[in-house]
Amino acid sequence: MACADDPSDVRPATGGAADVSSAPPPAIVPTTVTAEPSSGDGSAADPPPTGELVVVQALDNTFRPDAVTVAVGTPVRFDNVGRNDHDVIPVVDGEEAEAPTTGPDGWGVAAEDFVPGDSYTHVFERPGVYEYVCTIHGVAGVGMIGTVTVTP
Repeated sequence: MACADDPSDVRPATGGAADVSSAPPPAIVPTTVTAEPSSGDGSAADPPPTGELVVVQALDNTFRPDAVTVAVGTPVRFDNVGRNDHDVIPVVDGEEAEAPTTGPDGWGVAAEDFVPGDSYTHVFERPGVYEYVCTIHGVAGVGMIGTVTVTP
């Protein structure tokens, strides 16, 4: 079952009463730093200072940003701001981990704990490249995927 595309941030005026049932949920405005996406040439934006929270938003078919670089000890918070349930599952050796917390560093969150409006935070303690996927909307390497690069 596929999900609809992410709704536009701007909804056209209808001239009548708003249809609340089809309106997107109110935007969650992070009160902390949202990481800048990678430049796409293999060099990521400078990581925020160690310990400064980085936020990744889970929309209905994408993570935004889908690639972040952080220093060891930096908390990364995943916010489900979409209309659908999601999960954040580590990818290990090109395959999704069997369940959250079974991958390196024991991280990830299951769909039942990451419904719209939920947040999940993990502090990465070891340098490395941590790939992840929402297994509801993708598979390792395709679909709703992302990467956290942790520098020393």
